Amino acid sequence: METARTAETKNRFDLADRGRIRRALLRYMQQRAIGVPTLQKEIAAANNLSLDRVPLKTLQRFLGDTHRSNDALIRFCAEFVGTLPDSDPLATFGEQMAAFLGVWRDGHDCRPVPPEMTGRYSGRSRRAADPGGGMRVYRGDAEDWVPFSAVEIDPAPAHPFAIVREFVSNWDRRPPAEASAATTARRAYEGIAIHPNGSFFVVMRNVLTGTPRIYWLDWVADGRLGGQGHESRAGLDAGPATGASTHSSTPVLFDRAKEGS
Repeated sequence: METARTAETKNRFDLADRGRIRRALLRYMQQRAIGVPTLQKEIAAANNLSLDRVPLKTLQRFLGDTHRSNDALIRFCAEFVGTLPDSDPLATFGEQMAAFLGVWRDGHDCRPVPPEMTGRYSGRSRRAADPGGGMRVYRGDAEDWVPFSAVEIDPAPAHPFAIVREFVSNWDRRPPAEASAATTARRAYEGIAIHPNGSFFVVMRNVLTGTPRIYWLDWVADGRLGGQGHESRAGLDAGPATGASTHSSTPVLFDRAKEGS
């Protein structure tokens, strides 16, 4: 994400620039639990300015996006944003995804992720088909499901999305008796979850390859989420045979992890 560290030579800011700077300031205020007057003082100090050079009302209008503020103020804000740690790319992605997918027809914003959805989960998946091509009948009982992954869903305060991280410890979906650290592929993912009308939608990426992974989930029992996961094949996978699918689709169940586990 572009920052304002090049603001010494930048004197004009388009709408995209202004939006990035505004979001960074609002995120900073939220993280620090400060108001606009405190932000005004910090921007002035970062630019070696007197307070009157960063008018409070003008800064309030810029943060509220009610007026097009002059480029001089934006330059001071950009200089200040440039001193902050790099923005969280997951938060930026979550804002953009919620804005793109989450607007209802009546104009209201995306509904927030329910607090009861956040927390730690242990994931199970349907056992993989026999690699030898044999047919196995699913009986629908516990033997059909194998340990698959661990998921953490963390709230993003004041945002409609949540941060999601998943560690898949049994990518090949082998029964516990056959799975081992030496033979089972392990993969890590990070992304966001939003709550559009009807279901939970999770979008992540493999932290090593960048391969996208998605889930459609919903409540199937108290404290349990269920649905389907999808991921395209990438460099970690063996090349598909002619006519084979270019992506994997996996039924999953996520049970809320017990405290202390």
